[in-house]
Amino acid sequence: MKEGTNLHENNNFMAQAKSRTKFLRRQPVNRRVMIALLPCVAGSIHFFGWRCLFILIWSALVGFIVEFIFSRQRGEPVSEAVFVTSTIFALIMPPTVPLHVLTIGVAFAVAFAKEVFGGFGRNIFNPAMAGRCFVYICFPIALTAAWAPVSKGQLGALAKWTTAQNKDAITSATPMAHLKAGRIVLQNKISENTFKQIPAEIIEGQVVNVTRRTFYHALVFGQISGTMGVTSALLILTGGIYLFWTKTASRTIILTLVITYAVLNQVLYAFGVEPVPGALPAVLGGGFLFGAFFMATDPVSAPRTEPAKVIYAVLIGVFATIIRNFSIFNGGLMFAVLIGNMFAPILDYAVKARKSGKAAGGAN
Repeated sequence: MKEGTNLHENNNFMAQAKSRTKFLRRQPVNRRVMIALLPCVAGSIHFFGWRCLFILIWSALVGFIVEFIFSRQRGEPVSEAVFVTSTIFALIMPPTVPLHVLTIGVAFAVAFAKEVFGGFGRNIFNPAMAGRCFVYICFPIALTAAWAPVSKGQLGALAKWTTAQNKDAITSATPMAHLKAGRIVLQNKISENTFKQIPAEIIEGQVVNVTRRTFYHALVFGQISGTMGVTSALLILTGGIYLFWTKTASRTIILTLVITYAVLNQVLYAFGVEPVPGALPAVLGGGFLFGAFFMATDPVSAPRTEPAKVIYAVLIGVFATIIRNFSIFNGGLMFAVLIGNMFAPILDYAVKARKSGKAAGGAN
């Protein structure tokens, strides 16, 4: 979930945004989102080191400054939503992200995906997703060429600045990317050539057998390389359930998206379509749950009407399945959410027009 918008304003959400201080617009909804993000923030530091905290603070500072420049021109306070944008953006960056890439991405997210539309409550696309898409296209090597290893053990990386200090430990791809490329093959039982742990590095042309239990354990507890805050399905679910329980995020979108994506991946897997991994690894891996709870459910870039929310979530699930499995891009959910944002206003319009037509027909 995040701050984005769809040209039509969410009345309840906007009503909560009216509480202001001199410089900051207080927004209880976004504060609950920040609370839900705390497990992922803590996990990023534990898995990859204290540089992650610096990245989060830097991202928030850049986002605040950019929004402050624009909001002062309009005579408005800065919205707390900018901290949600900057936090989500930082969490979906690799731990090794260069500061100039981070700065450019956050600045683009706030300035061009939000402020050019008129500021808070008026933008069409999810700003964090738009910012990530921009740097993903502009700086692909910086974002995908190397991945810092996760630090294991009870203390994790709490005694380290970053796990990428040892250049020999940096991997060229994440386990999910290896799985998609066929370099990791999941096995139900342990055999002579089956690994009980995911190898730190897999070279081109090598095929490694890994037990499903080992792979799923790594996805749940964050024992894999990846972006800062989305490697552990357990931590994501901890915050996501809070959003779900407090109704901060749309339950309709979350359930529809997860079910659609899981069913499509399982059906394709059952028919032997490669490289589809099946429902469980698809849902648990690659940050899908993070996108389902925190990005697709943005209260203003997502549709407002319940029927539109269902269609919107189905669209995202379909596009995410296609892009993640069959394109050269591993960030399928990112593109899928942006496509869904594009359709959100017209979906609401179509639902309302249909209801109006039925009402007019009934009156006649």
